[in-house]
Amino acid sequence: MSSKPSNVYVFGHQNPDTDSICSALAYTAYKKATGHPEVLACRLGPVNKETKYALDYFNVEPPKLIRSVKPQVSDLHFNNFSMVTEQDSVLTTMNQIIANPGRSLPVVDTTKKLTGIISLPDIIQAYTDTFRAGALKESKTPFANLIDILDARTIGRPSSPYVEGNVYANTQLLTTQTLEPADMIVTSINDTSLDKAYNSGAGILILCDAPIGKTPDIPEVYKGMLVLSEDSPFEVYRRLSQVIPIANFVQHQNLEYFLTYETLEDVKNNMLSSEHARFPVVDEDGKVLASISKSSLLDFNRKKVILVDHNEKSQSIMGIDEAEIVEVVDHHRIAEITTAAPLYMRIEPVGCTSTIIARMFLEKKLPIPRPIAGVMLSAILSDTLIFNSPTCTDLDREVAAHLAEITGVDVHKYGRDMLIAGSNLSDMTPEQIISADRKFFTMGQYRVMISQINTGDYKGIFSQLKSILSQMEADCDKEGFDLAILMVSDVLLGGSELLVTGKARNLVRLAFGIEDDDVSQFFPGMFSRKKQVVPPLMNAASL
Repeated sequence: MSSKPSNVYVFGHQNPDTDSICSALAYTAYKKATGHPEVLACRLGPVNKETKYALDYFNVEPPKLIRSVKPQVSDLHFNNFSMVTEQDSVLTTMNQIIANPGRSLPVVDTTKKLTGIISLPDIIQAYTDTFRAGALKESKTPFANLIDILDARTIGRPSSPYVEGNVYANTQLLTTQTLEPADMIVTSINDTSLDKAYNSGAGILILCDAPIGKTPDIPEVYKGMLVLSEDSPFEVYRRLSQVIPIANFVQHQNLEYFLTYETLEDVKNNMLSSEHARFPVVDEDGKVLASISKSSLLDFNRKKVILVDHNEKSQSIMGIDEAEIVEVVDHHRIAEITTAAPLYMRIEPVGCTSTIIARMFLEKKLPIPRPIAGVMLSAILSDTLIFNSPTCTDLDREVAAHLAEITGVDVHKYGRDMLIAGSNLSDMTPEQIISADRKFFTMGQYRVMISQINTGDYKGIFSQLKSILSQMEADCDKEGFDLAILMVSDVLLGGSELLVTGKARNLVRLAFGIEDDDVSQFFPGMFSRKKQVVPPLMNAASL
């Protein structure tokens, strides 16, 4: 749509946790530091309380919220920029319509805002109607239209920017007839009764058959304006009906147009049900950018995206199949991701995506700004539960120590404060608790939802136990899950409580020994959904 490079969107998974948000921010900073100003940090959901604490602590704005990367009208390659104003002549408009397939044009005001649509059937009437003496005056025709269409030269200036009088042929005037100063006479420079025109009182004479370079003798008695044309009086008269502005022919009601943010899928559906062939594209200020047709939908740029902290399409944004994935930086297993072109992928078996990104800064010997160091440290402490998770590696600890030096914080105190800030369960609704960090998995024939929340308020879960289980059951029924699990992890107690519901409870019985009559069970040392919950369930689903 413009010569400006398109944005490359950097984002983590749906229902973003601290690593997902902070890794998007950190990787965006890394890409900009390495010469990629077009990258934009984004998020796919609300910022939870834990993440908000980290962002506020280091004074970092949250990433931009986006809902979809489906192709939009703004992604099209525009090639038709024709438009007219209500003051443009019938002939100018007709020529533009003929030159631009689609039989219609957008009509705009002086600021290019859409005011209407003009089509071929709308203005054909101007060609078929008999020309009347008062037609130009009644249509408030700009004098500039007359000069343009007749390709005329002028001597003198009109008293008004618009035609305000009637138009007569010199041959139809009586010798004694007196006209108004605003009236106009069409005659030939070779007319033997030219004196009659000069003495008629008309303020404007159109002298036809006037070759370029020849200036007629003007009687001293004539004080008006001359319009000189090389064409014959017949040809000039024929064109006068095409000089009038299109204002009276413009359609102002039931306009069909598309906004830049509309998806191509919606545009296609609307086009198929429309009787029109061409449609204006309008920005959010109402300004017309171009016109498009059905064939325009074949030529567009896919949105470029960089995935951090995930690589499964089921956990990603709406429209991911229609986007171009250019990079993946993650610490999870590789799932079903496929791409049309080669891409940069960096996946390492560490406890946090931000650990990988921090190492990339260090490998390039790039300085890490304190706010970016702070959000990466927060992500590591969150994902590893202050180094208590079995997913935590020596690399996570080494990187966290380096980031702590940059930020100047006490790692364990800051980590505890952050986890507690995000874990006051009494202030959260069941839906907020379940959706704070929720991921979806396909395990054989089963669809499984596993949520996790880190807390220093472990007992708070039991005051809402019934309502939380009811919400989990409702989610299963609404979204078609066979099993829903909520991990309530407390680093101070040293483990997690698993809350379970769903028709596939046999999986948790096989994987963890939770009996069908039990709704929850505490597991010491369990902190990792990725390493300690998903694999046993996958094994159980394969039996």
